Amino acid sequence: MKTYYPSYYKNFICIADKCPITCCQEWNIGVDDTTYDRWCHTAPPNDMPYLHKVLSDYTSLREHQHTITLNDEKKCPFLCKNKLCRLVLHHGDDILSETCTMFPREYHHFATHTEASLMPACPAVLDLWQMQPQLLFPKISEIVTLSPEEQILFQVRDHILQIVQCPDYSPELSLLESFYILSELPTTALSGTLLADYFSTETQTQLSAAITNMEFSTEDMLYECNELLQDLAVNYQKEGLYETFLTPLLDLAGSISSNTYPADLSQKWKLFRAHWDKHAPLLRAFLSNEIFADLLLPDNDLNGMLIHLQWIGMEYAAIRYSIFLSWLLSGEHPLTYNDIRDAIVILTRMTGYDDDDIYEYLEN
Repeated sequence: MKTYYPSYYKNFICIADKCPITCCQEWNIGVDDTTYDRWCHTAPPNDMPYLHKVLSDYTSLREHQHTITLNDEKKCPFLCKNKLCRLVLHHGDDILSETCTMFPREYHHFATHTEASLMPACPAVLDLWQMQPQLLFPKISEIVTLSPEEQILFQVRDHILQIVQCPDYSPELSLLESFYILSELPTTALSGTLLADYFSTETQTQLSAAITNMEFSTEDMLYECNELLQDLAVNYQKEGLYETFLTPLLDLAGSISSNTYPADLSQKWKLFRAHWDKHAPLLRAFLSNEIFADLLLPDNDLNGMLIHLQWIGMEYAAIRYSIFLSWLLSGEHPLTYNDIRDAIVILTRMTGYDDDDIYEYLEN
């Protein structure tokens, strides 16, 4: 079965000890069953700060999944001070769990082919996009033999990718336009001709004009995003994860919720948008990768694609709002690439749910 890759994929190199936000810290690192069984019979390196008999003693069982137990600093116990892995140094790469071996690579196995991508939860991936934000993705609907039903689904993804990557649209407009079209598509008797009409230049022009003329309450939007960020952060706050990033944001979010923040948020938002919009190419790269990697999963249908598009939109809203709060706390300094990168990395780690968890979260 052939695997298809985006244009940037093979340029990725783990930057290891130079990583500004290591994946070995403040993250629940899964250990697959095969690795766990091997670890039950493997001695740890002798330079471990807390020496157990076997590697499996450094794991915990969380919701039927073995994970590496983080130390008091919320770091992987195998992480050296120089940000290298003791396990790799002592045993070689083969000792690592599937999660550690694969990250940030992601593979989706369809009946006809496999698709590879890289996850934005790794700062080195964002560095690639910053250097070359115009990402190219394989057009599966044109290069793979698909059933008529599959053909339609992959064509829908191709069309939405085209909208999201359009430089004439803001990321927000592209998400709204994609959502309205996808939510209107009939789930039965959807032909290629009808699909072409929904995504035609004329339809998109009319829709984008209608969206642009819609009146949105900035204040309502900000308060809703404020609640969203607080809700997403609840469990991480309880576990003491991402405290350096989240604590000041949640303190400010709390004052906004209690209406004790002294400034006019709507006016601040207008000033912030002037800074935010300068990073549109990187944001389009991020969204287009999310669309390619997560909009259409194996065994999904149009309804599943709609749910995933909403999740991507919610993820984007949380990232944007967290950067807004950081901008307020900084004294409204110009946004840097590092500001954008760090928020994307942490928020995508916080929202990296599997399908069941996404449905449960949205239902709740």
